[in-house]
Amino acid sequence: MLSPQHTMPSSGRVLDALPTLRTSDPYEARQRISELFCAHTLQPLSGRGNVKLNLRSSGAGFGVHLLDYGTAVRISPDALKTFYMVQVPLSGSAQLRSSGSTVESTPNLASIPPIDSDFSMTWQAGTPQLIVTAPRKLLNDAASTLYGATLEGPLKLANSLNTATPEGRSFMRAVFEYHDMVNNGGAAPVGYVKRLHEEVVLARWLMAVKSNYSTALDQWDTPSEDAKNSSLVCSFSDLLDVHSSEDLNVGDLAEALGVSIRTLQVALAKELGSTPSQMLREARLRRAHAMLSEADPGVDSVTSIAERCGFGHLGRFAQAYRQHFGMAPSETLRGERTQ
Repeated sequence: MLSPQHTMPSSGRVLDALPTLRTSDPYEARQRISELFCAHTLQPLSGRGNVKLNLRSSGAGFGVHLLDYGTAVRISPDALKTFYMVQVPLSGSAQLRSSGSTVESTPNLASIPPIDSDFSMTWQAGTPQLIVTAPRKLLNDAASTLYGATLEGPLKLANSLNTATPEGRSFMRAVFEYHDMVNNGGAAPVGYVKRLHEEVVLARWLMAVKSNYSTALDQWDTPSEDAKNSSLVCSFSDLLDVHSSEDLNVGDLAEALGVSIRTLQVALAKELGSTPSQMLREARLRRAHAMLSEADPGVDSVTSIAERCGFGHLGRFAQAYRQHFGMAPSETLRGERTQ
């Protein structure tokens, strides 16, 4: 399991349960990476002109990927057009050049290529990168939900993301949690569980990077009166009591309340010192506790009940359950109690 420490994990731990594509042929490397991301030219900068490619991927679209050329290379892609990308060096350094600007990327400073213009990159030897990709529409929809308004123009992100800030660390934690879900080596996660993880990564990404819309974030309908905060918090709590077990995410709940995710975040932080995601998780834990208490251990299992309550990772569910209730979920199912 990856965890957001002060240093990045080694490349050998990233997506280590998935198949690895290895090749020394730069032509094959370019072809396979073009199929996954976009067309580009690839120029090895070593004397022999070869690479030592290691590529692991959760798949096209929204996903996480490990890419390591094993040597210094220069990459010149076409404009991404259909998807956004953030590249986090696990070690080493890389340069992103676009529109007269350059980002010197390190483990503390991820690079974000432009989506509507060409760019070039130079990766130094010893620079494996953890890459997160998101379809254009998906991140635009997440931005619309987060900012509480329909975007009137293209979403443009800054060309870097500081992973050492509190917002950057939150983004990396969300990425690591998504990584662990897709890398668990077991069955594919339940659809809406995967969607919840994606939603968190997208929201944390947007909150960690400057954009042409983020400067207006605070002017959206942020509640300024305690009465409004209290009313919204009560309505959100009531909504969780009724709908927490359904295939809903935080964006759905905010929409049902007629507010943006940002407004809901501010109200819950001020009133309860909590977050929408945390409260949704706790509501699902309470739901799981009730179902386990009423279940027949000869018919039901902890795994099936956890999945029905929106938990796709049994280990994390069991840990959260024990922290919340002071017992293992299996003990509740068997009718046992801790002393």
